[in-house]
Amino acid sequence: MAQANITNITSTVGAREDLSNQLRRVNPEETPLYSLLPQSSAPKATKTEWLVDTLDNPTFAPLADGKDLTFNSDYTNELANRQRLGNKIQQFQRQGAVSPISEMIDVAGPQTSLLAASKARILTTLKTDIEACIASNQAPADDNGTVGSKMAGLFHISDPTASGASSFFETNAKQAFRSVAGSRHSTGALTESAFRAVVQSIYEAGGTSQTYRLFAGPTLMNALTDFSRAINVVGGSNSKFDANIQGTKLTLSVVEIVSDYGIIQVIPDLFLNRSSGSALGALGKKSGILIPTDDNVSLKMLQPITVQDLPDVGGGGERFLTRAVLTLCVLNPRALGSITTTS
Repeated sequence: MAQANITNITSTVGAREDLSNQLRRVNPEETPLYSLLPQSSAPKATKTEWLVDTLDNPTFAPLADGKDLTFNSDYTNELANRQRLGNKIQQFQRQGAVSPISEMIDVAGPQTSLLAASKARILTTLKTDIEACIASNQAPADDNGTVGSKMAGLFHISDPTASGASSFFETNAKQAFRSVAGSRHSTGALTESAFRAVVQSIYEAGGTSQTYRLFAGPTLMNALTDFSRAINVVGGSNSKFDANIQGTKLTLSVVEIVSDYGIIQVIPDLFLNRSSGSALGALGKKSGILIPTDDNVSLKMLQPITVQDLPDVGGGGERFLTRAVLTLCVLNPRALGSITTTS
């Protein structure tokens, strides 16, 4: 006689399914740059600009007592070095829709409304779009009627070689305000001395010792951790640091670096140096952007992230779009540092 067992008691004969209301996204969604950068005044045009200036090298040759000054040669125009830097605004948008019956039926998940769940998901996705653009190598561009205007990303603005008509530094005069050559580590292994050289270059360019945030990909995070970790020292003749392990806790991560020129807070980020539509790759994993914690780098919001419900025209169902319009302001590109390789 045939036996009823788990192989033949299927849904056809009444076996129930067990689907919980749990939902877990498997992709990264933390956006530290977008969350931590301060917001400055909203832009009032499709391009927002600000002034930059330089100081002359110090001179201390004394003027002879009683010597008259010559107007054309001895007096100077103190405004001659000023330049206008600027960035384009960019629109970020995603949209979704849910059919009428889909919204009515009972579905699994933490939200019983598919419309509400779709809105929550798309808001998270839009934030990652913005994060990746901020941390990209994208050059600024005007709206051409097919593709909207593009804002320059941090890895473009921090490029010491950026030039050309489509660059953030499109003129020779503006290129005088680029990040200095030593502020980007782009070749060879990232050793402790190479990292110190990046920080030193930024200090020499700006002359300010301050607190920085280093937004770092996972490979870069590992490289920084290795600066303070004993690797293959068992049996070796020496070790470069003193280990202090209290109780059963062993810390193998660097979250703050006290450098010669300021404290550096290290923050992991999985959206660095990507191109539009690309997944996390080797370049993003090795990249890092060093930003001072003052107001030098800020976001200018023409429209913060908003959700707009659209009418059900035609009976296809409820639809919505979420949008943000903003740009990135970097008052002094010389204060930025960047890393694009660790080996």
